[in-house]
Amino acid sequence: MGVKEFARSVITVFRVAQKPTKETYLTFARITLIGVLLLGVISFLVRFLMIALQGGV
Repeated sequence: MGVKEFARSVITVFRVAQKPTKETYLTFARITLIGVLLLGVISFLVRFLMIALQGGV
């Protein structure tokens, strides 16, 4: 892929792309928040289990 082809494809993407609606934005925000919370819970559980298995405080 040459520079001209890349530039054309970038221009095409910008022409087709559109600003997300409020509903779409909120959906992505919810999904992101759920993912962050899920990772936090998993991290907490793993740390808790490691401390419990090592006989820590």
